[in-house]
Amino acid sequence: MHETTRVFAQVLRADAHHKVEHDSHLLRPKRFALPSNTVYLGDVAIALLANLTQPETPHFSTPPKFNEQRWTMNTTSGTLSVRILSDSYWGFGLFNSGYVNVIELTGPFQERMRILFDLSASLGHNPWEFKHRRSAIKWLNKHHQGSSLDGNESSWREGMASARASFEASIEMIKQRSVEVAKRMKEHEGSEGWILEKAQASFAAAEFDLGIARNALADDNAPGLERALARVEASLIEADPSTELLSSDYQASMPDGMNLRTQSSEHPVSLDELEIVDLTVQSEEEE
Repeated sequence: MHETTRVFAQVLRADAHHKVEHDSHLLRPKRFALPSNTVYLGDVAIALLANLTQPETPHFSTPPKFNEQRWTMNTTSGTLSVRILSDSYWGFGLFNSGYVNVIELTGPFQERMRILFDLSASLGHNPWEFKHRRSAIKWLNKHHQGSSLDGNESSWREGMASARASFEASIEMIKQRSVEVAKRMKEHEGSEGWILEKAQASFAAAEFDLGIARNALADDNAPGLERALARVEASLIEADPSTELLSSDYQASMPDGMNLRTQSSEHPVSLDELEIVDLTVQSEEEE
């Protein structure tokens, strides 16, 4: 059974870039032509939606009324369910800095922690730091008894730390994989039918991308980290002698169309060898 994580986030900016359709209560773009009301999503909600993987069109269980920044929105992304409630906690709703978003994430633990990590990294400010701390405390005591600003900060930080630990474990696992590949490469040195130079180049590329992955984690760039690790995995598969991707027999068995010649080839293709087909002249059949 999936559990739910609830956190509170300070909204700093909000613009009238979206609408809520009257009939369906679904989120629509600003230029939507059918009957709809303007809604101010705010930087937190927009960043959260941007970090979800192919989310369903958000539905407003509580559409905005006179106050366009007070609403409740729901969506799902795979096995993750997301509920965001926007409410004012200071200044009678006249200022963006007086709004709070209550975020409820229901789904697998690591997915919930990943969203907290990505959201915090993309906002550019710590979402648990409220501009009007005393008013935020009063609002929490009134609407969410048992919750506190310190507890909210702990929830954010614990989620980010959990996601970071998962990323670090992924880096360490692929690092161990590279050590094993390096050992097999050394054992196959001098073996006939294995293209050592290309394997070494692939292994060097893997080490380079592993460094990029570490730097991405240091910058809290989870998508960049995952892209780098995917490149590392592909390079290690190619460099690994056990896959035989760089064996001369495997290269020879590849279809001719998969062997691309480059300018560095021993026998580059000249223009005279190329068959030119003039597609601008109609054939007899077309006439």
